Amino acid sequence: MNEIVSFRNEVKKTNADFKDSMEKYADWIVENGRKIDDAVKSITELSKDIDFIRQENVNLKKIVSDLTFKMDILEQASRENTVEIQGIPFVEKENVMEMVEKVSMAISFPFDQNMVDKCYRIRTRFGASENPGSIVVRFVRNIDMQMFIQKRRDKRNLNTRDIGFLLGNSSVIYINHSLTPAKRRLLRAARLCRSEKQYTFVWVSGGRIFLRKNQGDPAIEVKREEDLEKLK
Repeated sequence: MNEIVSFRNEVKKTNADFKDSMEKYADWIVENGRKIDDAVKSITELSKDIDFIRQENVNLKKIVSDLTFKMDILEQASRENTVEIQGIPFVEKENVMEMVEKVSMAISFPFDQNMVDKCYRIRTRFGASENPGSIVVRFVRNIDMQMFIQKRRDKRNLNTRDIGFLLGNSSVIYINHSLTPAKRRLLRAARLCRSEKQYTFVWVSGGRIFLRKNQGDPAIEVKREEDLEKLK
């Protein structure tokens, strides 16, 4: 009987301990459930904040893109009367104005130094032998700049022999409207698009880039690279 009573007491104690443990475990579950609910709420709020920040980032990128585009327009406008002459070898202590005069004579352009506001050479990070850079000429009047470019187009096969460089291999001399770095990248993309989508013509006029599918088709102005993606 004593053993039975002792066993019953042990069972009662075990049940009491188990009940106490279960109550504590239930409290732990409730507490952690509350923490999980709080965490879910925090994650939901953070998700909303992330969505807001993501949309704000998209809006800011568009604003930056628009501002960059407008700045490029202004920079290109500042080059309205400016051309770049490429292909002329660099000579130590050169007089770039004389180089422009020689080019003018070769293309039958009635050059006068009073036509020019600024004239200088842009050197590249490569050596003179690899890339002599461009000679930049800023005309006072746009009409003179346009005639200078047109005379070059009329003169075929203009090269360094025509301006007195008789030694070594001759190289073609190009005269183009001065473009901003962004416009240069866009022009390269337009030329690549011309090949990929079978366009016939790509050209620059007044700092603006145009494409034409076939002779007689309307010209398509390319303002951004997105315009090229829309072409068929």
